[in-house]
Amino acid sequence: MKKTIGVIGLGAMGFGIASNLLSRGYAVKGFDIAAPCMDRFAKAGGICAGSPAEAGEDVEALILMVFSPDQVRSVLFGDDGAAAHMKPGSAVIITASVGYQICEEMEKQLSPLQIHLIDSPVRGTAATASTGELYLMVGASDEAYAGYEDLIHDMGSEIVYVGKQAGMGQKAKTCMQAFFSLMFEGTCELLALGAASGLDPAVAYGVLNGTSAANGIFRATAQNVAQRRFTGTNNPLSILDKDMKIACATARDFGLTLPALEGISAAFAKSMEKYADEDVWAAMKGIEDQTGLCVSFDFPQ
Repeated sequence: MKKTIGVIGLGAMGFGIASNLLSRGYAVKGFDIAAPCMDRFAKAGGICAGSPAEAGEDVEALILMVFSPDQVRSVLFGDDGAAAHMKPGSAVIITASVGYQICEEMEKQLSPLQIHLIDSPVRGTAATASTGELYLMVGASDEAYAGYEDLIHDMGSEIVYVGKQAGMGQKAKTCMQAFFSLMFEGTCELLALGAASGLDPAVAYGVLNGTSAANGIFRATAQNVAQRRFTGTNNPLSILDKDMKIACATARDFGLTLPALEGISAAFAKSMEKYADEDVWAAMKGIEDQTGLCVSFDFPQ
């Protein structure tokens, strides 16, 4: 008999995780503040909970796919919070990018309740979430990891056990998101520099693409910019803006000044002022706005 699992946060990624678990025979209870998300979940066969507390009742594990540390605190320990209603020996699994500090904080609060905290941020898309093909970076005690290894492997196709303490998964995810962001912003800046200085953007792209530094992220960024595709690619600027703030805060916590990350974070924050509802490639528009530039070109097939 498969376990009963709770999921709080039924947006694109949370719904993907929930629908994957449903397809694997789990009973899944879900909660989201957005009615359309709850309707979609119900149609998929999920059990709709009326509150975080209800989502946490009688589940073996409660998966959180929420946006921020404050939302983690709220759904676990706020009004109608889930933690007080979860049974000893169960686990909270944090799959969102929320930073290591909140995971350490929640582990301390959950421990007296005999509830494990598994820090397991993911890399993937709504599509790979729905097929159980996520990449998971897991930080958890040996006991917690062993107790929920089957569930973790049902959620993801590639599991990296990065450390024996909650928060270690977040640290790994923070480095990963910062790495992506360096490529996103760097690609935009260099294409803009070439175009502003008089180069045909297609030529600038070709020169950069011919180097050993070119990779899939570089090419995807350049293609979306060239084709002016700033929405509908499932890479929200708001997520990367949040994650770069986490990266910069993490660096400061450990005594580091990282100018490249600070600069990218500032650039994303500036782009958010006008393009908060668009995808990360809209960082290019934040650069273009400085001079009225438009980096558009026929992307080579």
